[in-house]
Amino acid sequence: MEKIFRTKSYGDIRLQLDTGKGKFITKGIELKVKVNMDTGDASLFIEPEDLEKLKKIDSENI
Repeated sequence: MEKIFRTKSYGDIRLQLDTGKGKFITKGIELKVKVNMDTGDASLFIEPEDLEKLKKIDSENI
């Protein structure tokens, strides 16, 4: 059985990819973790809607 959890990096701040967008506050894409509750294996992932945002941001930087 797999379960999805949100991540934290410091205090209540979510772990994010830095997209470099934003002047005063860095806007990022949240990373989440999928945990196999039987083995303890964990993998980071990006939600599909956030992945589309990341692709758009990345194409603008080319």
